[in-house]
Amino acid sequence: MADAPSIMFVRPRAISEEDKGALRSAGVIVVETDDPANIRLVQAGHDLPTSALLAAAGAAISMSSTSEQAFGRLMAAALKAQFGK
Repeated sequence: MADAPSIMFVRPRAISEEDKGALRSAGVIVVETDDPANIRLVQAGHDLPTSALLAAAGAAISMSSTSEQAFGRLMAAALKAQFGK
């Protein structure tokens, strides 16, 4: 799952509005519920399994040196965008 959200389940009025605001500012989704222990998260979509992704990438780069070079350039750009400065 890509970048799963941070979710905090709390009982109603368990934390102050100020604390909820601080959590939200930090990117946490605060959900009030009477029974936090019984919360179940349902994933709406399906992620592509890593093995299937790697198999597709392997097949694509094996087609030609051009596809291998293109894959390398695209992968480098994606890594720079995600982790570069």
